[in-house]
Amino acid sequence: MTGTFKEFVLVAALAAIGVSGCAGVTDVVWTGPDSYMVASHGTMGWSSGPAQKAAAFGKADAYCEERGKAVQVIKASDSGSGEFGKISSGDVDFKCVAPSGTK
Repeated sequence: MTGTFKEFVLVAALAAIGVSGCAGVTDVVWTGPDSYMVASHGTMGWSSGPAQKAAAFGKADAYCEERGKAVQVIKASDSGSGEFGKISSGDVDFKCVAPSGTK
């Protein structure tokens, strides 16, 4: 490999790492009495809507678990399969309820 090619690869890798920092899951937000919403978005062409919805489910589940409760989904959606140049997203509207088997 030439020095120029190695430099190109290094710059491309750093750019990819920088772009991946743009992906993320929002904080849980209150949307009404006992209901919440969390969303997740990817970067262009690097993820799918279902993967982003799964990330949002994970955050919702963790939020309820921290409170000793279980997540109950009200509604969930995603932007569909990923395509290059498209920013994928997913979101979950939920409640935190008593875990099954408890009152």
